[in-house]
Amino acid sequence: MPFTKEDVVKLAFKIYKEGEPLEKSIWRLAELCAIINKNVKNGYDIKPLETDNLVLLIRDDVNGELLKPPENEIREVADIIYHENPSKSQLDWYIAEKQLLLNWIKEVLAHNKNH
Repeated sequence: MPFTKEDVVKLAFKIYKEGEPLEKSIWRLAELCAIINKNVKNGYDIKPLETDNLVLLIRDDVNGELLKPPENEIREVADIIYHENPSKSQLDWYIAEKQLLLNWIKEVLAHNKNH
């Protein structure tokens, strides 16, 4: 993985300190997951409320820019997360993890674009 558990802990604590409402956190996690899903092969195997040890491959149709999912896809993921009834601390953790994952995907895309 391109980041450590310590990186996730630090970011999760920072997110916790922001004091975001539960609904906003659910939407934020859903949006991160939907973007990741849209940009990696087998992205839909990545579950919002699970820690993933996956080898990620950028999809062939991703050409230097992140593909943005439509709002209805984000809403579907948000509904799944909402019905799982996660705690706020779980949401903070997974938001941190998915944000770091997405940052890494962006770095890979930028690197590929420049080569």
